[in-house]
Amino acid sequence: MQTSQPRPIAEDLTAASFTGQSISLFDLFRANVVATGKPMISGKTFTECTIEGPAVMLALRNVVFDGCDMGYTGDSDARALLLMPMAKSKVIGAIALEDCRFERCNFFMVGFTGSDSFIDQFLQVLNSGEGAAS
Repeated sequence: MQTSQPRPIAEDLTAASFTGQSISLFDLFRANVVATGKPMISGKTFTECTIEGPAVMLALRNVVFDGCDMGYTGDSDARALLLMPMAKSKVIGAIALEDCRFERCNFFMVGFTGSDSFIDQFLQVLNSGEGAAS
């Protein structure tokens, strides 16, 4: 899903939901750490937003992508969006999310990582053209 109009930049990064805004994933993470003291983004809903990197998103439990443009154009290998974690218990440098929902969002310069099952499901859904879920 591409948009011809730039979206406004989100101002309150501590909000529980965002609609039609551009959001830097790193800035969202930093605002969340300051507000909650936890190094994770949790319990947020994004509708028709642009999620911007550069960043790597670590999808933990209950992260849902519904009708999103993950940044894959179809003319390259979809696996380029994914990074495989080398350790099973921890991923350093990735932005962790749980209990978050992305509806009809565009992702720009965001890589994705997670459990083996997340990566397998992500690839299946991406190749089918549907939304993805974790």
